[in-house]
This record gives sequence, structure tokens and C-alpha cells, in this order.
Amino acid sequence: MSSSGGVLLDMMALRPWWDRYDVGWVSVAAPDTRELLSDQRVAWVSELSPSRPLEVLRAIRTARALLADWEIGLVISAGTGVAVPYFVAARLGGIPAWWVETLNVIGRPGLAARCCARLAQRVVVQHGHLLARHRRAINVGELY
Repeated sequence: MSSSGGVLLDMMALRPWWDRYDVGWVSVAAPDTRELLSDQRVAWVSELSPSRPLEVLRAIRTARALLADWEIGLVISAGTGVAVPYFVAARLGGIPAWWVETLNVIGRPGLAARCCARLAQRVVVQHGHLLARHRRAINVGELY
């Protein structure tokens, strides 16, 4: 799942890995996401803030249904609030989830990143010094 901008670029940089699988995207509609995901299966959603718990709770129900309908085996995201309900739904459904820290995260990450990283089975970081922040982290270096 992805929002637009750098988050999407991180996910696209992983294409050599994910392109081998049957992939479904959950994304916020923006010019770059519509263009880069034009050949992908996409559920378009509105941006979501984890600081609005009622919206997140409603979105978790939708996320659980989508993960089941699409028979998802792994949830992976690099960010924003839209990822939070999917990481919660993945945890509730026993589906592994991986969080990708975006390259620009060098200090304290935002609320969505902190929530998703805690729910993830694996955290992918792009800076070696972030390994100490996450007990389940792997450093892949810069993705793009």
C-alpha cells in the first residue's frame, strides 16, 4: 500500500522483488499513483490520519474484508495513515506485515510509522543507525 510521493518511490524501488507475486495495492489517488499503478490491481482510498481513531476503526473493517477477498499473504508499506488499518487487520488476521522506513526518516518517525512498525513482523530500514530502533529490523540501504 502506498500514498503518493517518496512512499510510492520506495515501493516501486522494490518492484524487482514484488513483481514475482500476485500483487494488490491500496493507494491514495494522486497523479503519480494513478500513473505508476495504472497496470496494477488497486483499491483507491482516501488519506487517513491515525490521530482520528473512529476513522481508523471504520477503515479496519474495510481492510479486513479486502485482505480476505484478495487472499493477501503479506502486507508491506512505507507509509502514511492509510497503512495503519491494514497493519491492524493483518495482525488480527494472522497475515505477516513488513514496514519500510522511508529514506527521509532519520529522526523520530510520524505516528503512522510508529504504529505500523510496532505491528510489523519485519521493519526494513535504509539507514544503519535505525537498526537499534527496531528489534526486527533489517538494513537494505538506500532503495533509490
